[in-house]
Amino acid sequence: MADPLDFADPFWDDSPVETIAINGPEKLSYTPKMAASTLPWEGISMKSSTSTAFQSIPYLSKPVDSLPGNFTEYIFPFPCLPESPVSNSKSVSVNELKVVGQGTIAVKSTATQSIEFLVSKKSDNGDAGFPKLSLKLTQTQAVFSKKTQTGETPLTGTISIKRPEASQFIPQSSPPGGTVYWLSIDRSNWLLRYGKYYTSNALTLIEVKLDADSGKWFEGFNIVEVKTDNNNKKVTTSRLPVTMDLPPVVVTNEAVSLRDLDLARMTTWANLPDACQSLYHNIAVLPRKDIGLTTNCERNANRIPNTQLRKKFENQYLRITIGSNKGNSPGIPYVMEVWPPGHKSPIHDHGDACAIIRVLSGTIQCSYYDTLVSKVEPKLLGQPIELDKDQITWLGDNQYQIHALENIRSRTCITLQCYQFPKENDLHEEKFRFFDASSKEQTDFHPNSDCTFTDFYNIMKTEWDNKKPYSESQTLSKKG
Repeated sequence: MADPLDFADPFWDDSPVETIAINGPEKLSYTPKMAASTLPWEGISMKSSTSTAFQSIPYLSKPVDSLPGNFTEYIFPFPCLPESPVSNSKSVSVNELKVVGQGTIAVKSTATQSIEFLVSKKSDNGDAGFPKLSLKLTQTQAVFSKKTQTGETPLTGTISIKRPEASQFIPQSSPPGGTVYWLSIDRSNWLLRYGKYYTSNALTLIEVKLDADSGKWFEGFNIVEVKTDNNNKKVTTSRLPVTMDLPPVVVTNEAVSLRDLDLARMTTWANLPDACQSLYHNIAVLPRKDIGLTTNCERNANRIPNTQLRKKFENQYLRITIGSNKGNSPGIPYVMEVWPPGHKSPIHDHGDACAIIRVLSGTIQCSYYDTLVSKVEPKLLGQPIELDKDQITWLGDNQYQIHALENIRSRTCITLQCYQFPKENDLHEEKFRFFDASSKEQTDFHPNSDCTFTDFYNIMKTEWDNKKPYSESQTLSKKG
């Protein structure tokens, strides 16, 4: 995964494209149907990867031998490094890659006509020289090419369309906050990747696999130019390319085997962003009395004596806040959520915060999405995963940021959510954003509380101490 980018707000608008269900109950073959101007390369090997089958998305692959049913096989992830932000108010922004010949370049722009990424060597006079590696985006094209002083030729290599259901192009009208477009140069593996929104491999749109000989001409490139049709943009560069995403399941160092490392089907806390590491250690081990409380809550939540809480529980899930807001998270950082059977959250983000989620009781299903924008349905990334009691998952400001949770089982589920902004975040938005399924609008949500943990603890402790979930009169009335 590339470095976290501080501009990775999920705003976009796409043109209508063909949608196809892949890697669900049935496997379907897909041949991209694109206008001649979409990818105008000649003599290039073309292939389309199904949007839910490309192996870089960690929660998609087939189950692996002796793992529990909810685990899947993952590709080995690469750690990330802090990004190097730059910005420029001109129509052309110029910067240098921190590692010669590799890295990720991203631009957040409201452009509606064209965006072009150019990467080259520094000339003798200090300017960007030729040849140049180019990625040009318009409303109808996404083209990789080699530019010289005398002309332009398309790159030779194998082109993979990674998400055929998603638009590769610039929208005709830009969201007010702009859209993030990114280019990744992976020198070690001779891969070029282009994507939108978060700089995550799961959001790659086009991938170009080069052979070593054809890619040697840009080995020493370090000058970056970004051209847009307007002045409203922000450009950042990261030291590392977009490679393999970390898997969503987190385990202790002692729980990882050599086969786990080889297949990268889970990750340890040490690979997570710093904010996630701090949160993980706070909730990885809980005392027995807390486990007893959650067990009682699961069994008796539908008989909560408090009438107001019971009504909320019957209509939605409960948010029970723990502690106070310390100014480093969207709302109170620790939240216990009680999920009745069949209840779910809307599709939402987390204000670019990091999070750790532990299942205290029951089972929760997590589904991940690409972005949030009004009037456009968020697109599912891969297949949902299920997390059982004591399993832990994570999300960062650039990976798994947008999700929906659902209790698809017949038992109440209880989760513990913990939030913290990464240290690079100097905005600290006190809100989540969610997709309103009825209005099709992106809507702000300020994290609230149905009940404090102290009050909820006292309610459930009383229920526990009485040890009589039903009174004798209730039992008799049910029999009658």
